[in-house]
Amino acid sequence: MSESSGSARDQGTRRPRSYGRRRAAVLATVYVLIALHILHWKLAGKTLSPLELNEVMHTLELGIVTAGFVFMCLAALSAAIFGRFFCSWGCHILALEDLCFWLLEKVRMRPRPVRSRVLLWVAPGAMFYMFLWPQVSRILSGQPPPQLRFHSEAEGWASFATTDFWRNLPGPWITVLTLAVCGFAIVYFLGSRGFCTYACPYGVIFGLVDRVAPGRIRLVGDCTQCGICTANCQSHVRVHEEVARFGRVVDSSCLKDLDCVTGCPENALDFGFARPAFLQSLGRARRGQVRYDWSAGEEALMAMTFLAALFIFRGLYDAVPFLMSLGLGCILAYLAAVCVRLARRQNVRLGRHWLKRRSRITPGGRVFALAAALAAVFVAHSAVIRFHERAGQRALETLEAGSASGAAAAPELVTQARHHLETVEHWGLVRSTRLLQRLASVRTLAGSPAAAEPYLRRVLLREPGFLRTRLSLGRVLLSQQRSAAARRELLRLTAGPAPEYRGDRRIRAAGHDLLARMHFAGGDREAALREYGLALEEDPESADAHLGRGTLLADSGRLEEAATHLEAAHRLRPESAPILYNLGVILVQLGLEVEAIEVYRAAVRLAPDDPEARNNLGYLLLGRSQPEAAEPQFRRAIEARPDFAPAHFNLGRLLLATGRSAEGEEHLKRAASLDETYVEVLATLGITSSRGSHRPR
Repeated sequence: MSESSGSARDQGTRRPRSYGRRRAAVLATVYVLIALHILHWKLAGKTLSPLELNEVMHTLELGIVTAGFVFMCLAALSAAIFGRFFCSWGCHILALEDLCFWLLEKVRMRPRPVRSRVLLWVAPGAMFYMFLWPQVSRILSGQPPPQLRFHSEAEGWASFATTDFWRNLPGPWITVLTLAVCGFAIVYFLGSRGFCTYACPYGVIFGLVDRVAPGRIRLVGDCTQCGICTANCQSHVRVHEEVARFGRVVDSSCLKDLDCVTGCPENALDFGFARPAFLQSLGRARRGQVRYDWSAGEEALMAMTFLAALFIFRGLYDAVPFLMSLGLGCILAYLAAVCVRLARRQNVRLGRHWLKRRSRITPGGRVFALAAALAAVFVAHSAVIRFHERAGQRALETLEAGSASGAAAAPELVTQARHHLETVEHWGLVRSTRLLQRLASVRTLAGSPAAAEPYLRRVLLREPGFLRTRLSLGRVLLSQQRSAAARRELLRLTAGPAPEYRGDRRIRAAGHDLLARMHFAGGDREAALREYGLALEEDPESADAHLGRGTLLADSGRLEEAATHLEAAHRLRPESAPILYNLGVILVQLGLEVEAIEVYRAAVRLAPDDPEARNNLGYLLLGRSQPEAAEPQFRRAIEARPDFAPAHFNLGRLLLATGRSAEGEEHLKRAASLDETYVEVLATLGITSSRGSHRPR
């Protein structure tokens, strides 16, 4: 009996090392695969896009099927069968948490778990916001469900293969800080796997799926209730209680890392298939089986601190990602409660360190108090910066929306945007690239392109490949009449092979469009035509390029080609009245007057006060013996521009033809006074020709 028992114990002491090493090897392999993924991208120039689980948000909201969404589905499917193996055997964040826990144990600093009611709601709340709220918002706004579709590399960030591996990933410093907060700091303060317990939104999904999974830790032998399995569980599952009551572990926090199996001295536990957990164990907190560490007041303080930290840090300096802000919020919430205890209680500990004993603050407590004060100053400073970031961004977005609609920049909005963004620039700890871009945009919209130039150049020093910024710099230089400098920037923009991403091609097409305008202004029509052709090679859907090339072709007498380009421009930008006007001019020159009439009608519907379009429409109607339809067009043209001589002339001609000589002569005299080419009308009233203004503009 003793030999058998001893043999089992011997096996129990060997198996933890075996499973622990296997899991460590698997987790190390995850990082090796990540490194190989990056190496493949470096060597091949194109690779599978990073398997980011947060891309599920974009699939649910926009319907774009991403590599991250497919990976999440596969992981959830495995959890539905085998349970949460992915969390403990495949998650790189959990690998960092376990590494931190192992290192802390090596220096005799075993983190103690923190049990908080409030923090347990953080992960479900984050999961709801990321995965369910887009659908709720869509339903509330009456939008149809998204249609699932795939994107190619040309359509942007959501493609399966990419030439830009880092397109959706934070920079190296933010990556390191995120891993430090979510993989190390949160373990020290909140216990082993603190991020998994309190902040991971993906773990909530896997936990829900785990409840229908047949794969479970089962009781397969005689349990002595020694509690070693519970002590070995880094996920803080009370394994010995669950197997005694249910015959298996039903808690969805179980990550199936098998530490409890290998640690059991009786070999009484194993992994296998059993009845799923379903709703079992959900009510254990109400039955008093879980004891929490904090009072209701402390929990309320933690809730307020967490929410404040989330709003402050998420997106701070255009850098802090959502998961990092969740981790910071949990840590700060815990530390805020510890600070309150330090002020009110006689004995306070932080982990295994005494901060206060018998009402006396220890040296460690003084260090903690100083660090807490510095942290409070940092949080307050971050709150001020975040406020100015958001206020400045809102003002700038309003300015940009007004500029897109053709409205002049409101001075008060310009002042607000500059004040808030310059406050961030002067007092912020980091001057992000996006901040510099916003400061440049404000100055450009305010009519100060020279002031925008330094910011654009600072952005390009950091990121020479930012095509949109280089295009903006070219426009700024052109607005200052610095043609040579603008040409240099635009040539840099358009040099090299065409990019694969369609958005970058559109930017390069805009660069060719600007170069074409510069050539046209310099009198080089052939060079302008060539640049417009290059713009259309980059982006066949560029309305500006079609319009510019069509206008130049019309001036060169190539009317059929010109009409083709202007029709394409109208298809791409149907709300543009100038495009319709120029198309109407070309149709008249081609002898297609019936088609031109319809085009001019569409133009005046879009721009009712356009005197040239009104005059030309009236001229065509009069030529087709429709004076009753032509007269209102001439009168509207004169109403819009009283000094428009062609409309006076044509209206005078119409009035003479319809027997209203006195009024007709007045308009003819008015035309002659405005344009000397009509002086001959005063000599004779037998007018046999009239003048339209059928020329492109």
